This record gives sequence, C-alpha cells and structure tokens, in this order.
Amino acid sequence: MTNWDLLQLNLQFYERITQNAERALAADKLDVKGVFLLASIDELKHPAALAKRLTLPKPTVTFLIKKFEQANYVERKTVASDLRRFEINLTPLGRKVCERGRKTLSDAFGVSLDKLSLKEKEQYSAILQKLAALKE
Repeated sequence: MTNWDLLQLNLQFYERITQNAERALAADKLDVKGVFLLASIDELKHPAALAKRLTLPKPTVTFLIKKFEQANYVERKTVASDLRRFEINLTPLGRKVCERGRKTLSDAFGVSLDKLSLKEKEQYSAILQKLAALKE
C-alpha cells in the first residue's frame, strides 16, 4: 500500500465520521469546522492563530466568528494593549454548544473505534501519538 493509498483511506475514514455527525451538529447550526473552531478558542484567542491551527483560510474563520457572534456562541473583545486587535472568547452558551459538538464527533468516532479490539485501539493511539509528535 502506498502513502497515497493510506492518505486516501485516512480521508475516507474522516469523511465517514463527519458525515455521521453532521445531522446532529446542524441542530446547533454547526458543522465540523465550527466545532473545531469553538474547541480551539480557549487556547487560541486570535483569528489568525485559529486559521493557522485549523488550516482554514482567514476569511472562513472571520465568517465563522461572525456567525457564532450572531448565535451568541462567542464574543469579540478588543485587546487593551493594541486596540487594532481583538480576541475571541466563548460565551456560556458557546461552551455548552461546543461540548455538545465535541461529544457528537467523539461518539461518531467511537462507533468505528468500538469495532477494534483493545489492543488495536492502543496500537492506533500509539501510532497517532508518534506521528503527531514528529517534527518535520
């Protein structure tokens, strides 16, 4: 199996997980990108940092932030030391919606993981951790 084949299998697996979660996420006016954005806000307060981490175009992040402001999921605050910049914070409602979204995606992922043995799950986890720790 080639690297390309493995990459394609990985993408197909990810797509199946996200497709299984989309309907439940839509109830909160979310999609997968939105869940990952909300889940990253506590660590990364600035839109440019969010765009970089999530590998999303900056205009997409701006669009999502505006959408989430209107839904009262996030609030934008000006940075006191630099009035040209702002940071994003989750509202209490946004935190609840984020947790529901995380659970929805986790459950969708769990459906597939539940088909693996404990040993296979441990191996999968170890491989992902090793790959994530690589400095390229």
